[in-house]
Amino acid sequence: MTSDTQLHELLRGAARLPEDVRRADRYTPIDEAPLGSDTTLFLVSVVGGPAHGRLLFVPAHTDMTGRLADAQGSEAFDLACVRLMAAGGRIPTARGGHVEFRGGGATARAVSLLPFAQGWSSNSLSLLDIDGRPHLHKAYRTLGAEVREPELLRLMNGSGHTPRWFGDYGYVPPGGAERLALGVVYTYTPGSGIDTPLRANLRALWPRLTGDATGPREPGGADDTGGSGGLDGLVREHLAPLADPLRTARSFLDGFHEELRTRLGRGTPLPDYPIERVLRTAEERCHALAERAREGVELPPPALEKAFCSLTSEIELLRAAFDATGTHPAGPCHGDLHLSHLLWDPPRLIDISTPGTGPDQPGWAEQSPLEDLVALGRALEYFSADEAAYESARLLGADSTETMLASLDGGADMPPRERSVLLLVFEAADRWRRQVAGLLLTRDGSEGPGGSNRSGGTDGSGGTGGTFAGPERGLPDEPLRRLLYLRRLLHELDYNFAHARPYHAAIDLRHAMALGLPSPLPLTLTTRT
Repeated sequence: MTSDTQLHELLRGAARLPEDVRRADRYTPIDEAPLGSDTTLFLVSVVGGPAHGRLLFVPAHTDMTGRLADAQGSEAFDLACVRLMAAGGRIPTARGGHVEFRGGGATARAVSLLPFAQGWSSNSLSLLDIDGRPHLHKAYRTLGAEVREPELLRLMNGSGHTPRWFGDYGYVPPGGAERLALGVVYTYTPGSGIDTPLRANLRALWPRLTGDATGPREPGGADDTGGSGGLDGLVREHLAPLADPLRTARSFLDGFHEELRTRLGRGTPLPDYPIERVLRTAEERCHALAERAREGVELPPPALEKAFCSLTSEIELLRAAFDATGTHPAGPCHGDLHLSHLLWDPPRLIDISTPGTGPDQPGWAEQSPLEDLVALGRALEYFSADEAAYESARLLGADSTETMLASLDGGADMPPRERSVLLLVFEAADRWRRQVAGLLLTRDGSEGPGGSNRSGGTDGSGGTGGTFAGPERGLPDEPLRRLLYLRRLLHELDYNFAHARPYHAAIDLRHAMALGLPSPLPLTLTTRT
């Protein structure tokens, strides 16, 4: 077995690992297997520090100086893994376990590395040419039962919704305990996430808000963009080139969820979503976050107070709504869908994180296709608010954090001219977001407010209403959609508090402040009156 000292030196300076892992007291090897070509697969436990107990996958080899070096991304490591997958190989480990390689029957007669700019990723990525077709090799750096992507790609292979699975490999500990995914190879799908055309479209909208050389028009003025109808019309016309691709992506998501239900559910009836447990957990999390906010979070106290009052009211309204509607079916989903995970030309999904891979697996009941729509809706909220903060900051010669925080109360303390710029840019971004949500996230792909349970207009304090992705209020799945929205918003607010990210937490507060209302807000910027 390799010494702790060698692994400590390798991992302490590993830039790709999370900071909490690099702050460990030490790293202890728990098992290893020889891959060949002087490459060894290590299973390493983090000891001490904030990531204590986390399990790491560390492929390594000895470099020219005799030191242990990272083998991920090296030709020897990539080629050996691919060939073992094609052959269905198994390598015994030093402590009586084994590393199991499995493939879908494809050959690997010719394998070579291709140039690839990985960018930042929590995992290792390599681009390979396998028999003339590009493939990605993803090796997971942090291991756990929650890493289900290889099994999901295998189960969804050939569906047309996910990349084609070539093979994967996993660690089976001594005694045959649960297999832990180590890596996967799948076909490379060229293209970009749907955030790419959306970003280009929204940024192209900003010049159209400019009335003349003096700057943006006053919101609600007599020009073409003034008033909610005029601005909505401008946004709708501006988004027209993306209308069909967005509707196509929505149809694709419907097909993906149906394919998941068929392939993973194996014909069994869908269970009831555990509403009471999830609602209770959300309530506990909300109270804990409110306490943390009182202890000193770098955000405006009035916005924090209003947001948590709204969140508490929303929980009470949801309890009453669920009492009136009864049960709601669960169903498999992507699990952590972001705009960049939805490739758009042609539509494909990557980085699947489904909570449960079948009816006999933990987490199967605590998921819903609505979860993916809510996740995309939340991603649109972050996306549009971020773009608005940067654009208004550019126009005002300010910092984007200043404009984001000012959006919480509609720029109440700003001079009138600066405030009008802030209001117009954020209102345009919000109306653009609602139009995108209507096209991408409603069942019929219709344009409009995006099927929100709130109007998404700016409330009396300047906070923007939270748009839910899908059917309007009163439809059968609306309470569950609201619960899933609440759950995700609290999760993201918790993360942003924990990692001291006031800019992103301010986006959460903008949308939290519009919750807890029994009726939709008017589509107006009431901060102007």
